[in-house]
Amino acid sequence: MIQVKVKNIGLDSLTGSPILILADVNNEEDVYPIWIGVSEAEGIIIKQSGVETPRPLTYDLMKNIVETLGGNVKKVAIIDHKDNAYIAEIVIEKEGKEISIDSRPSDAVNIALRFDAPIFLDENVVKKVNIREIKGGNLENERTKSVDEPEKYTQDTDVEKDRELEEFRKLLENIRPEDFALKPDDKNKERG
Repeated sequence: MIQVKVKNIGLDSLTGSPILILADVNNEEDVYPIWIGVSEAEGIIIKQSGVETPRPLTYDLMKNIVETLGGNVKKVAIIDHKDNAYIAEIVIEKEGKEISIDSRPSDAVNIALRFDAPIFLDENVVKKVNIREIKGGNLENERTKSVDEPEKYTQDTDVEKDRELEEFRKLLENIRPEDFALKPDDKNKERG
């Protein structure tokens, strides 16, 4: 299991479906895309943008219920992939006991964001995309920071980041949900 964080919400150019982009907390070049529903994407966007609503929305209500019952979300995890759907769990701690609740990844992530709980995933379940590999670069060719030219480095770095983002956007435009569905043979190869 690796710890991830919400990097962004993208859109599938073919279907218009939102894509939740999770990034490895130790290497943001490794991202894990998961197709989610519109309302779940809105929940993530609302929470990340800091928008306050006059009344609790669904995920805020769920947080209020868990807290009122004396629980706290310890973590969430994406743990399996069955029948073309990802399986997640929400781990709630109450009175020293852990309770695992079956969940969709998008709901689990929404809850994790509201509790500031860590998000984990089994990297054998969700296919990893490495931005650096996609653009064809490698670490040895990267420019290293020079103490003598910090301004130039900053400008070069910003240009590089813009280029990386543009290439990643192009990748997302051509990506399909089927590209990330693991076949039984693939799953066994990755685990073995």
